[in-house]
This record gives sequence, structure tokens and C-alpha cells, in this order.
Amino acid sequence: MENLIRKNRKNKVLIAICTILLFVTFSCNKRGEIYSHFYELKDAQWSQKDTLQFQIDSTLFEPNKAYGLSLEITNNVSYSYQNIWFFIESDLTDDSSFVKVEKEFFLADDFGRWQGSGFGTLYQISLPLGEIRFPAKRNYNIKIIQGMRDESLAGIEKVGINIFRK
Repeated sequence: MENLIRKNRKNKVLIAICTILLFVTFSCNKRGEIYSHFYELKDAQWSQKDTLQFQIDSTLFEPNKAYGLSLEITNNVSYSYQNIWFFIESDLTDDSSFVKVEKEFFLADDFGRWQGSGFGTLYQISLPLGEIRFPAKRNYNIKIIQGMRDESLAGIEKVGINIFRK
């Protein structure tokens, strides 16, 4: 009788774990993510000389359909600033020419509370870069450079981009 009770408990625990894993798996892709790539920065240091280049294969996308684009940042609590500047270059145009944009985002509010999600020492925030369209079937590039005054920016763990269905 005792073996039957133990087996029943094990089955219930196994079912609960599987249910939780399925829930987490399906809830993580709630935006219809199509492309996601991250760079993990060594020792949480991002040098001004480091250009993060994302190559996007447009065969994943329907031509001229609108998609959302976001910049994903994971920082730790040793990041010294409230904001961060980016220099972003992309060739998402019809003629394949690179367009340069400077963007500032806030990672913390006026009281020093980190934005986004996380706890303890790591926080991740999704920063909207707008809507994009892929005019032709080819490879596209997005290049990102940190635009802060520090030669080596401490506290940035990961930088990535996500492209998702709108």
C-alpha cells in the first residue's frame, strides 16, 4: 500500500513539473518572436570599440510586412548610470545603404529603481526600436555600439535584438 502512495505522489509531482515547464515554454514567446540573438559581454564590460553585429536572414519574414523590433539589454547592479546611449546602423532600406541613428534609453527611473524585469543583481529590459519591414529577400545587418563616454562600460551583461510579429 505504501509503495502505491509513493508512486502516486511521484506521478503528481512529475505532472506538476511538466505542466509548469509547458507553461513557461509557451508564455516566453508571447510576442510571436521570429528572430532573437544576444551577445554576452565578457566580464560585463562593453568597450566603445566593440561593435555588435546582427545578421538577419530575411527568408524568415514576409516581404514588406510590418514587424516589431526591440533592443534587449541585461544589466547588473554595478551599472553606474540611469541611461544608456546607442549608435545604431542598419541596412534595412530598399537600396541597402546604411542608416545611422543615435538613441538614448533609460534603464533606471529618477529614484534609481531598475526598469524591466529581474531581481537581485540582474535586470533585463526590452527597448522598442520601432517597426521594420524587409523590402527584399536578402541578408540584413544591424550594428550596435555603446555611445556612453566610458571607454569600457561596466555592468552590461548582454545585448540583443528581437524581431516579432505585430
